[in-house]
Amino acid sequence: MSTPRPSHPQIALTLLDLKRAHQEARTNADLYDDEEAREDLYDVEDAATETLRLIIAVHGWPGHTLVGEAGAEAAWWIAHHSEDRALQREALELLDGAVQAGEAKRDQLAFLTDRVRVLAGRPQLYGTQFEFDSTGLRAYAVEAPEDLDARRAEMGLSPFDAFDKLVRGFYPLHSPPDSGSSTQ
Repeated sequence: MSTPRPSHPQIALTLLDLKRAHQEARTNADLYDDEEAREDLYDVEDAATETLRLIIAVHGWPGHTLVGEAGAEAAWWIAHHSEDRALQREALELLDGAVQAGEAKRDQLAFLTDRVRVLAGRPQLYGTQFEFDSTGLRAYAVEAPEDLDARRAEMGLSPFDAFDKLVRGFYPLHSPPDSGSSTQ
């Protein structure tokens, strides 16, 4: 079965370009660890945030019908990595509605839910957010950990132990970066 064409492919391309630019700037900031690379990352994040904010104002959440699956994933990426906490909270509400309408994926909702909760100082629900501390890499606190894998399964996520192993494979523990930095 083929996926229908998005109704606004130009918006999809814009979102995909912003995601690619963010990933490139983030890689450069991580690799070069200099002020100029960090400033470039902040500039890219700000531009992506403002563009997503405008898209939301005009169209609501950019779901599958509007921008296709890849465009919707790029919109989630931008919201998830934005430094604008108000935008993240708004995106979370809109993304929840989009998931209910079949316009977005449950795993994206799980990741953004955890991001918003962790940044608000609350335990996460799905175990998607990690940080480096003095002992190495660890997941942020999880609400009702005994029910974690059941909640993850409801959102289409793998069991936590498998995800934990995957995350640790991406972030080998040679030496932790600045204390308190998030990996997701």
